[in-house]
Amino acid sequence: MTKFALIALLSLPMFFATAAERLTFSLNRLQNGDAVTVSEADFADKFLLIAVGFTGCPDICPTTMLDYKNALKALDKHPQQAKKLQPLFITIDPLSDSLQDINDYAAFFDPRIVGLRAENFEKLDDVVSQLHASYGYIYKGKPVFPPDLPKGYTVMHSAYIYLYSPGGELLDVFPYNMDGDTLASNILSYLSK
Repeated sequence: MTKFALIALLSLPMFFATAAERLTFSLNRLQNGDAVTVSEADFADKFLLIAVGFTGCPDICPTTMLDYKNALKALDKHPQQAKKLQPLFITIDPLSDSLQDINDYAAFFDPRIVGLRAENFEKLDDVVSQLHASYGYIYKGKPVFPPDLPKGYTVMHSAYIYLYSPGGELLDVFPYNMDGDTLASNILSYLSK
């Protein structure tokens, strides 16, 4: 598969979730300096705003995180609704991103954003599949597969933002580079119901 074919595959929207599908996950976060495992149950009363990416991403992830930051700032004008939302950022490069890295990266943009990391690729694949997101690695223009990734690999990933209900149902998918005010407005339409 060529690099361009892989990019095209990763950019295709694949949203086949049905109302019967519920988001479940078991990922790690840093809490009070300790690694703890969290699941969807830890956020049971929250709407989840989820993006996938990695801390070394040169453009997509910083843009997405700035959109998160600006959306949270806009939502602060509606504190009753804003407290219903939990933004999450899941690294799809667990070989390079430590739990401290993903925690610090997310908090840099806004301390309310929780950085999450899978302890293995099976758990990462599971949550990415449920999101209908995608990720992959290439080296010298060819796909490479974990866990044995060569030094200097490039990470590719989809760039959508996903909104889930407190019950774990997919409510909406937002495109890359939706400005924070527009993102906040779209999210608010769900938080206000």
